[in-house]
Amino acid sequence: MCFKNALERLTNAKIHFDVPMKKHTSFGVGGCARYYAEIDSLFSLNLLISLAKEYKVKYKVIGNGTNILVSDLGYDGIIIDIKNLNDIYFKKNDVRVMAGAKLDKLIHFALENHLAGLEALSGIPATVGGAIVMNAGAFSHNISDYLLTVETLYNGKIKVYSKDECKFTYRKSRFLDKKEVVTCATFSLPQGDREIIQAGIKSYTDLRRLVQPIGRSCGSVFKNPKPFTAGNLIDRVGLKGYKVGGASVSTLHANFIITSSKAKALDVYCLIEQIKQKVKDAFGIELVEEVECIGEF
Repeated sequence: MCFKNALERLTNAKIHFDVPMKKHTSFGVGGCARYYAEIDSLFSLNLLISLAKEYKVKYKVIGNGTNILVSDLGYDGIIIDIKNLNDIYFKKNDVRVMAGAKLDKLIHFALENHLAGLEALSGIPATVGGAIVMNAGAFSHNISDYLLTVETLYNGKIKVYSKDECKFTYRKSRFLDKKEVVTCATFSLPQGDREIIQAGIKSYTDLRRLVQPIGRSCGSVFKNPKPFTAGNLIDRVGLKGYKVGGASVSTLHANFIITSSKAKALDVYCLIEQIKQKVKDAFGIELVEEVECIGEF
């Protein structure tokens, strides 16, 4: 029996074939995934990963598709979509969140229960799992600030890590090696006044609208090479508004690449490479991408 036949026999996951990834990424570009699975349980996630390993098929677990760039040639493997793995609930006094939950859903849950600490993350279009892998953050706040534990799936078993064991640093965690999949996180959030929390969310949301462009993008393309910011370095080499095909550097914030309806993944990839080279030539600084490239370029 081949991998496709094995997938067609599954009853606990929605399986699709030759799915255009431009429909599942914030850049809105990319070719087709040969296989695409939607799951809503850890059992299904483990089963699909096990099948992929058994048949030696590449696999990639995604949430909101906001930090990936899929090749125009597509992905010759299986994409496992965990957006439906999104429950949020109390575990004693702490908040337990499944990895597929969107950050804004978690922030709304916190607001409704008078819990503070996550306001600065409002508007980041990521799932909790993806945000933890990258230690996502904004305005000097990170998702790891109030984190207690992270649970992962590794070789068919659930592993639990304390915050210290996650090895969080700036836009990094131990989970970047992709050997295990983040499945769940537990947060300890302080009690707060609902009106103050709501005002904080509005303040950060308004600030984000002022400094970040509207349009199809993955958010920040590059990590900030401290003590500099990537946006400032890109601006200083004169690349604001610079275009490659249907991809352009934002004129509002140079660390954003905006894609038009005619953009190709290769346009974005080539623009990223040109930005890196220009900044290296001018300042001797190697910019490192936050966005992950999937497939062959």
